[in-house]
Amino acid sequence: MSSLPRAPYRIPAALRDLQLVDLLELTGSTTASAAQSGLSQSSVSRRYRALAADLGLQRREHDPIGRRYGHTPWLQLLRQGINSHRLAWGVLRIGGASDAAMGLQCQGGVEWVTLGRRQLQHWQPLLQLELLDAVVLQEPPLENVAEGMTYRLLPYGNHRLACRPEPQVLRLVASLCEP
Repeated sequence: MSSLPRAPYRIPAALRDLQLVDLLELTGSTTASAAQSGLSQSSVSRRYRALAADLGLQRREHDPIGRRYGHTPWLQLLRQGINSHRLAWGVLRIGGASDAAMGLQCQGGVEWVTLGRRQLQHWQPLLQLELLDAVVLQEPPLENVAEGMTYRLLPYGNHRLACRPEPQVLRLVASLCEP
């Protein structure tokens, strides 16, 4: 790990609106994203519209989960950069149902996201698109669903964490799961 200061992680101001696109994908609405980010619903909507205009993003309500608020090659590259920055600071983005948070939302090194109902049902693309590093599952996935996926399933209390298989993610999740 680099010699970064140990202050709590805050995404750089220049990247906050890009993170807002991820929150919209993860929660499914401007209202839920506003609650998650501490902004008003109108601010979330206004900031998304401005960013969408700047980057040429289009909201497509009928596209698959994770691709509704603007899925472009350059947005994916920007997301990878943001994720690299966050992970370098030792912070995982973990999502799940509000009742599955199990104290994760208050734990250092975790950026907790309460997922929307549809997003929780379709969590696999959220990992594949790197919108999340891990998702809390209350039940293990069905075998036929798990076969085609690239993720690791690790125990966490009475639940499971489905994690992206990158070494840095797995290392941080392992430290999170230590007693």
